[in-house]
Amino acid sequence: MKYQSHMVGKGSLIVFCGLDCAECPAYNATKKDDAERLVELAKQWSTPEMKFEAGDLVCDGCHGPRTFKWCGECPIRLCGLDQGLESCAQCGDYPCEKLEEAWERVGDGAAVQRANLEGLRGG
Repeated sequence: MKYQSHMVGKGSLIVFCGLDCAECPAYNATKKDDAERLVELAKQWSTPEMKFEAGDLVCDGCHGPRTFKWCGECPIRLCGLDQGLESCAQCGDYPCEKLEEAWERVGDGAAVQRANLEGLRGG
C-alpha cells in the first residue's frame, strides 16, 4: 500500500513530527519542479556545519520516493516508518522523548507541529 501523508485540512499534508509539507518551501519547489528555487533555498539553509546543494532539498514528503537529505537520519521519521505509522499522532507513546526533543530544537515552530498532531488525534 502506498502511503499518502495525512491530510488534515484543505491543502495540508501532516507528517510524522507534525510538520505540514504543504507549508514547506522545499516541498513546494519540488512539486513545481522549480530548480531555481531549490538553489536559492540551498544557499539560505546552508550553514558552516551543514552545506546543502539544490538536489539535497528535493522532497516529496516523509513518505515520498525522494526526501530532504537529512530525512534518512531523522529519528522521528525512522521510528514512525519502523512502526508503520502515518504520523506520530497514531503512536501509543505520543508524545515520546524523541518528539519532545525535536520540538525543543525547532523552537516556536513546535507549537504548530504539536497542534497539527493534536488535530490528527482529535484533541
